[in-house]
Amino acid sequence: MPPPTEKRTLEEAESILEGVKAVVLDIEGTITPISFVKDKLFPYIRENIETYLTSKFDDDETKADITALRDLAKKDKEGGADVVEIPDSTDDNEDAVVKAVVKNVIAQMDADRKSTELKQLQGHMWREAYKTKKVEGELFEDVGPVLQQLCEEDFRIYIYSSGSVEAQKLLIANSTDGDLTEIFSGFFDTNVGPKTEAESYKTIRAEIIKDFDGESVDVEEILFLTDSPDEAKAARLAGWVAILVDRSLEQEDSIEIDEATRQSFQVIENLHDLFGDDDLDEMEGFDGQVKRVKLAANGEFDDDDEDDEDEVDDDGEEDEEAEDFAEDEEAGEDGEEEEEA
Repeated sequence: MPPPTEKRTLEEAESILEGVKAVVLDIEGTITPISFVKDKLFPYIRENIETYLTSKFDDDETKADITALRDLAKKDKEGGADVVEIPDSTDDNEDAVVKAVVKNVIAQMDADRKSTELKQLQGHMWREAYKTKKVEGELFEDVGPVLQQLCEEDFRIYIYSSGSVEAQKLLIANSTDGDLTEIFSGFFDTNVGPKTEAESYKTIRAEIIKDFDGESVDVEEILFLTDSPDEAKAARLAGWVAILVDRSLEQEDSIEIDEATRQSFQVIENLHDLFGDDDLDEMEGFDGQVKRVKLAANGEFDDDDEDDEDEVDDDGEEDEEAEDFAEDEEAGEDGEEEEEA
C-alpha cells in the first residue's frame, strides 16, 4: 500500500473497502463527538453517582458493581498504588460505602482511567440516563447513512470501545439516528484486553470468525477505524488494516495526528471517504437523502449548501467555475465520465 497523502480524494478511497469483510469501529472521536462523552456522559456520572448509588444500594447489580470496584482497589493497593479504598459492607455503614465509592470513581475519572470495573458502573448509570431521556446518543452526521450502506453491501460491522458493551449498545440504540443496533454484528470492550495491545485484536478476530460460520476471515480482511494512532498501531501489529479518522474539522480536542503518522497510515476525515464517488451517488440516508461530501480547493470540507450553479461573480454574471461544475454534473447524470476539475 503506497504511503497516503494528508488529503485523500474520493477516487483514492475506492480501494479502502476492497477485500474487506468486517469493519470494526471505535466510538469516541470516530463515530461520536468527543464533546458528547466529555461534556454530557462523564458529567452525568459526576453529578448523579451519589444519588444513583444511594437509591440502588440494595440492588444485586449495584452490589456487584461495588464489589468489583472494591476488589480493584485492593489489587491496586497491593501493587503499591495510591487508591481510595472501599470498606466492606455491613448493616450500618451504607453511607460510608457510598461516599468511598464516589471518591474512588471520581479519582479514576480524574486520572482518565479506563478500568473495566469503572466502565461497568458507568454503563449501568447511563442506561438509567437513556431510559429517562436525560441523554441521547450523538453521532456524526455521516455515520448513520454510511453504516446503513455498509450493512446493505453485506459487510459485518462491529464496535470495539473502552466503554462497556452495555454502554455501547445504549448509545447505538438511543442515537440521534434512531436505533441502529440491528446493523451491528457484535460489540467488544476492554474485557477482551486493552485497545493498545495487539493481542486484543487477535482475540476479537477469533470472535469475528465465529460469525462467519466457518468461512475464512484473514487478518487483512478486517478493517479498524479509529481516531487513535496508538490503537491503529496495535491493530496493525495484529495484521488488521487500520485507518485513522481525523475529525478535527468537525470537533475540538481531536487527537493530533502528526505528519509521521500520516505517512504510516491512511487518514480519512469522514466515513463517506470509505467509498468511491460512484458509491456515494447511490447512497441513501434514513430520509432518502445523503449530504454529499464536497471538498474545497484546499481539500477541506466545504460547508456551503448553496447550489454552485447559482453562484454569480461581483458583476452579476454567472461564475464560470460554477458553470463548469454544473456541466460536469449534468454529464455525470447522462452516464458520461466526469472529468476532474
